[in-house]
Amino acid sequence: LYICYEAYERALRPQPVSERAMIVVGLIALAINGGISLTLVHGRHDLNLRALLLHNLGDALSNLGIIAGGWLIGATGQTLIDPLIAFLIAGMILWSAIGIITDSSNILLESAPKGMSIERVANAMLAVPGVREVHDVHIWSLGSRSHALACHILILDMPTSESELIGHRVREVL
Repeated sequence: LYICYEAYERALRPQPVSERAMIVVGLIALAINGGISLTLVHGRHDLNLRALLLHNLGDALSNLGIIAGGWLIGATGQTLIDPLIAFLIAGMILWSAIGIITDSSNILLESAPKGMSIERVANAMLAVPGVREVHDVHIWSLGSRSHALACHILILDMPTSESELIGHRVREVL
């Protein structure tokens, strides 16, 4: 919101812009953010690291916009390019934040993991020899790559060693 406010103020009252400073600062920031992003790519499955990666990638893209804006202002003399870039950067920040907020909310609300079918999980357990019925299946996210499952599995009355074997097979299937 503050970026949009500042961009709006600059659109109403254009300020002189040092395109050379924009390009130099943009290049330095691009090198830093690009380097950080490259080190975070391997951890993109963890929600926290993915949020950090998206933030740094967004910053790197913003730096490219700042560099291009500095060049365009130098080439055209149009200072309105500066607030336009600011609005684009604010939009990009909002767009990337929505995905992270959605994933975080799913974890906090203990929603079913994205892309997981409770029916498929129940059918996989039903396919284990000895399992007669599966019901009250609940699956929820504890974190980016950590999920929990609670359910009732009905098996025939049998010795403990056989029932433990069925339980072991169900865990392997899961």
